[in-house]
Amino acid sequence: MASAATMHGAGFESVLEAQRAYANHAGRSKFGLMVPEAFVRGIRDLGYRSNGDAIAEFIDNSLQAFADRIDVSFGYAETSTKKPVQLAVIDNGHGMEPTMIRMAVMWGGTHREGDRTGLGRYGYGLPCASVSLGRRFTVFSQVAGSPLYSVTLDLDDLTAGAYTDGLGDIIVPEPVQAELPVFIAQQIAAAYPEGWQSGTVILIEKLDRLEWSTSQGLRDNLSRQFGVTYHKLRGQAALYVDDGFVEPIDPLFATPDFHLFDLDADRAHPLDPIRIEVRDPDTGTYRGAMSLRYAWLPPSFGSVDKQRDAVGLNANPRFSILKDYHGIIFSRNGRLIDVQTRTPWTTFINNDRYIKVEIEFSATLDEAFGVTTAKQQVTVSPYIWDRLREAGLPKAIEQLRSRVRDAKMERRLAAFAPPEGEARLSEKVMSQASLLTRDLDLRQLALDLRVAPYSLEFESVGSGAFFRVAHEAGRHRLFINTAHRFYEDIYSAPAATDEVRASLEILLFTFCDAVLDGADAPSTKMTRDVASWSRRLEVALGMVASHLTESDNTDVGPLSWRRDLG
Repeated sequence: MASAATMHGAGFESVLEAQRAYANHAGRSKFGLMVPEAFVRGIRDLGYRSNGDAIAEFIDNSLQAFADRIDVSFGYAETSTKKPVQLAVIDNGHGMEPTMIRMAVMWGGTHREGDRTGLGRYGYGLPCASVSLGRRFTVFSQVAGSPLYSVTLDLDDLTAGAYTDGLGDIIVPEPVQAELPVFIAQQIAAAYPEGWQSGTVILIEKLDRLEWSTSQGLRDNLSRQFGVTYHKLRGQAALYVDDGFVEPIDPLFATPDFHLFDLDADRAHPLDPIRIEVRDPDTGTYRGAMSLRYAWLPPSFGSVDKQRDAVGLNANPRFSILKDYHGIIFSRNGRLIDVQTRTPWTTFINNDRYIKVEIEFSATLDEAFGVTTAKQQVTVSPYIWDRLREAGLPKAIEQLRSRVRDAKMERRLAAFAPPEGEARLSEKVMSQASLLTRDLDLRQLALDLRVAPYSLEFESVGSGAFFRVAHEAGRHRLFINTAHRFYEDIYSAPAATDEVRASLEILLFTFCDAVLDGADAPSTKMTRDVASWSRRLEVALGMVASHLTESDNTDVGPLSWRRDLG
């Protein structure tokens, strides 16, 4: 597809001539919707996966019209700006002549039928997307040097018979010269201070299917979705949502300078990309190409506090991308269209959020990928799955999983071995657990978070208990006796891992709470009880050690069996 800059420099006459040829041919019949109004109602109910997917249809059209700026703008009622009552998509593409505007409102009305070079093919996107958002839409458009024209379709008027002629046919209204609504005119004046020469505006009114209850929610979610969907096409046009520039986001987080790439010190680890040629299985004729991109992400990639999982407030802005684009990402001609979690050989689970796979394919392979009319879904053919298997996709997925598992294990081990001077994991979690089990106001909660109420220390007391506790300086102090068999045979035994030791520390910290029971020191009875437990534990561990020593000295194997048999 030619670049927008090239088309702006050369003029749009060739494109407009294609529109005229299509309109002259189609105009020999009536300008009708071809089917009863039940068709329109059915199209509304078929719907899109999200508001963003619907609006993306307009953005696709704008890109294919060689626009280099696209605005998604909100219009508000005079009394409130909480939620938009109008939504418009504005571009500075080549525009449409009046007859083509009328054709564009019809289902299947496009001069790009069968085109494989751009993003659209069928001519269904504009009307389908419009009615999926609201019950009234208007297409405004002008070509350079000509007036602005518009066509409006109102579903309420359609139901009332306003577009039905004497023969019972539903007729699309004729285009009329128009003036833009105030909020759109203001947006264009601000965006194009030197004047808006050509372009198209899609205005949606009677909005009854917005998913987000506030403008902020709509703005944030559209910006995030469009940032990902069009990240490969951002060299063609600047995209804005409610005056906010949409930053491109690579869902593999592998593109420097893109949004969230360097959010913190964590980085994606990409593998080498692969290009696959696809040929007709019968004739060997070249049909198109696929490109595979891979990356794995550190398990802390979606977290604010890198020592904890990305849960609740600890999830950073990357996490929503990890969650929404979880699975194999499919892109067509540079535009993301689907994400799937199932393949013939594996299924992506939650732990696979940290592996990323993208399959980019050319539109000449639409049939092989089963691309739907709305460009929202692919149905990959067995032939394509076979090509992907031959290219090593299953092995690559397992390799990515292995990398993430290794990184998780390293992170887990690091959590149990904090740098000198930092709190142990057991001290941290007991402090948090303590807060969660107490009824504290926010001020007290903030205070307690600043002073850890648990600490672990070691001491050597020859005949002492295997642990003792005290409450000093605002915290519970746990002392483990290194002279007791508990320390050598259990806590520091060769088989004890850092994870086991942390679990034992947590167990003893819970004893702290019970032993102290709100006091600064344990009661006399509790002190005697702990001493009694310690003596019994010392004896029992001694017997275990003696048993293991005897076992080490016992001869086992065929010779002993023969002796036992006499």
